Amino acid sequence: MAEQVNQRIEGMINELEQMRRTDLYDDEEIKEISIKRKEFEYHIQRRVKQKEDFVQYIAYELALLEDIALRRKKANLTEKKKDIEYAIAKRLNKVFKQFIYRFQDDVEIYFEYIKFLDSVGFDYAISGIIGQMLQIHGDKPKVWQLAAIWESKQLDNLENARNFLLKGLQRHPDSEVLYLELFDIELINLAFNADSKEEEEKLVKRADIVWKNGIKNIPNVKFLFKIFNCCLKYEIKQPFVDEIKNEIWSKRDCKEVWSYIASKELDGCHWEEIEEFVDDENNFPKEVNYFIAVYEEALQKFSDASLCTKYIHDLLGVSESVCNDKQKISAVKHAWMYGHGNGLLSNDMYSFGIKLLKLEGETSNDELMEILDSAIKVNPKLLSVWEEKLLLSKPNEKKMLSVLQEATKGLRANDLLQLYNVMLDNVESDVTLKNMYQKFLNCENAVLLGIKPKLLQKMYEHNGIKAARELYDEFIRTPPIQIDVHNNMIEIELAQKVNVKNIKKYYECAIQHHGADNVDVWMKYLAFETAHNAQAAPIIYRRAISTLKKELVDEFIKAQTLMKIK
Repeated sequence: MAEQVNQRIEGMINELEQMRRTDLYDDEEIKEISIKRKEFEYHIQRRVKQKEDFVQYIAYELALLEDIALRRKKANLTEKKKDIEYAIAKRLNKVFKQFIYRFQDDVEIYFEYIKFLDSVGFDYAISGIIGQMLQIHGDKPKVWQLAAIWESKQLDNLENARNFLLKGLQRHPDSEVLYLELFDIELINLAFNADSKEEEEKLVKRADIVWKNGIKNIPNVKFLFKIFNCCLKYEIKQPFVDEIKNEIWSKRDCKEVWSYIASKELDGCHWEEIEEFVDDENNFPKEVNYFIAVYEEALQKFSDASLCTKYIHDLLGVSESVCNDKQKISAVKHAWMYGHGNGLLSNDMYSFGIKLLKLEGETSNDELMEILDSAIKVNPKLLSVWEEKLLLSKPNEKKMLSVLQEATKGLRANDLLQLYNVMLDNVESDVTLKNMYQKFLNCENAVLLGIKPKLLQKMYEHNGIKAARELYDEFIRTPPIQIDVHNNMIEIELAQKVNVKNIKKYYECAIQHHGADNVDVWMKYLAFETAHNAQAAPIIYRRAISTLKKELVDEFIKAQTLMKIK
């Protein structure tokens, strides 16, 4: 192996010498290049070949070619390209061949090799590599597509590309990518290469056969959309385009068809069949009226909240060339009210729509409350609606409590927790807070547990330290309790004149509930004792080690050591 590597290194001597003579690289840099290449050569000559060795070698040489190009440009140097760049490209070509030979099953290597050949101007070799790739990887439709793209885009040979695709379809008669590529080529020919009437008729017939065979083998409505999009891309006006449109309309038992047709109406591509659904009273541009008509007809057939959400989202994306901002907002509001009136709005859509109505400022609080009440009747699980109802009731805290009570009948535990948090953020009266606490005691455990930390903080802010201590004592009598409850109580107590006895009590309670799996609580307890009663700190340390789970003891010791260093 060493002899073979040395021979290959000797073959690079001239190229390195030319780099020195042209002052592209200095002696130190050339020495470094030589060392790196020798290292790479040893790696790729090993008995057990590693894919990564080839990848790194190729990446290094490609980066070197880029660097040489930059240095030439900077020095305005053009000589000795054949001795330097061409020599590197030839050697890289050999490395790639070796790479492919060793890892024939990896199709990505072929793709990279073809890119390389194209970049260094070795175009003549690409057809051979494509042929080799098709022999080994002909079971992959993407490979036939790549071959066709190369022939059509790089070599401008549509006929060869077409032949590759036809051969590929013989092996993969249900391949969407191959049918679409073939249809695209037939349309290019039809749009740009029909020199006579006879030629046009022949090309129309070919395109017609392709799309019909395609939908026969791929009965997928999204494939049909892509076929039609190809026709629009090349502005084809042949009769088969109308056939494709009719085929799409015939699939209207699928809700995706309605969304697709609606989107095309905005682009000015019209289905006459939808005109019977248009409401002439809608004062929007023609395309928007068609769009609205399609979606609202669809929503009568499919009572689907996700379809209604798409209706509103698509309207928000309408371009300025179709309608101005004022018309767009009006159309979105129309769509939202339609969804609301038919019980088709999701929680997120209600949240969006309520913000829109409030931003417009044309809807009174009473009207807004009426909308919220009717929404809750249809779906009592809409969190955003309950939140808005709660906030609209804010001037009347009794009303807020009533809304909260009403919400407990319909909302899930997590959503109810969120609503309690909103309520706590907006409560101003001590009496309301206490009343809320009584209602809160009847909640599910998950809500009860989740609200405790904030409730403790609010009780302190509204009713002072004594009320907070009483509430904390009540909490610890009814576990479980989150660590945040203890932490909050400690922070509240520290904000007063420090009462060591009380704070030790809170730490002991925290340890009782969380001492086995919480390093942080021991760290804080130790820091507190060290500051206020240093003699007790070693006892706390030993208790921590004996109480914590085995896997957390090391973490605790490391944290303590770092604390001492600081």
